[in-house]
Amino acid sequence: MNSQIKSLLILLNVCIVIVTYAISPIDLTLASQPVRKLDLAAITQMPADTVALPDTTVVIDKREVDTIPQRFLFVGDSMVEPIAHHFWNYAQANGHQLYTVTWYSSTSYSWSGTKTLDHFIQEVKPTYVVLCMGSNELFTKDMNRVSKNMTMIKEKIGSLPYIFIGPPNWKPDHGYNDQIIKEVGADRFFDSREMQMERGRDHIHPTMKGAEVWMNQIAQWMNSDMCQHPVQMNQPTEKSFIQNLTVMQSKDKGY
Repeated sequence: MNSQIKSLLILLNVCIVIVTYAISPIDLTLASQPVRKLDLAAITQMPADTVALPDTTVVIDKREVDTIPQRFLFVGDSMVEPIAHHFWNYAQANGHQLYTVTWYSSTSYSWSGTKTLDHFIQEVKPTYVVLCMGSNELFTKDMNRVSKNMTMIKEKIGSLPYIFIGPPNWKPDHGYNDQIIKEVGADRFFDSREMQMERGRDHIHPTMKGAEVWMNQIAQWMNSDMCQHPVQMNQPTEKSFIQNLTVMQSKDKGY
């Protein structure tokens, strides 16, 4: 017989003897000393808080949605403008303010290598920054440059809460989206790569209907604990004409 099985059988027999003696009316003595019985009643009635067991409870922090009205600064490339019209309606419905800057053909270098972002942060004094860029550098292979640009952008934003809306890929990129995730973190990055939405004639930019689908998904994410700093973004029931929209042309050199 296997030695392990023998050991288990011996242990089982010992347990049986101990339990049997505990419930037996007979008292035994050994060397003139009474053999103490196991108090089964005390064990079964022992309060749970007196049992020394390791705490295996796993506590998962759930981020609470910030219901305080925000002052959003929404900046980026040409993808910003169509989203901004729908973002405006969300802002109006939830008591937020929205200031939007669309800089056509801009890249992360445009926003990191100029004082443009500094200028609008100083002018708007936002409580929350939303970045949307990458379509004009989607196929770059120079991830070191992207990393440096994002480091500078983050320095400009400082301690303000922020998120990055990734570009809606129309073709596979060479690592751009994954690099941005490394720079800002997955909980600050809305991944638009798999977005299914109606696009314009260039098959790149969303139509207004497509942008509404996109913004609905962004808002749902911003209103969840998947976002690093979730904020109230209940779906609007009314639409109004956007204000506070600044448009910069591709020829502009920034501020």
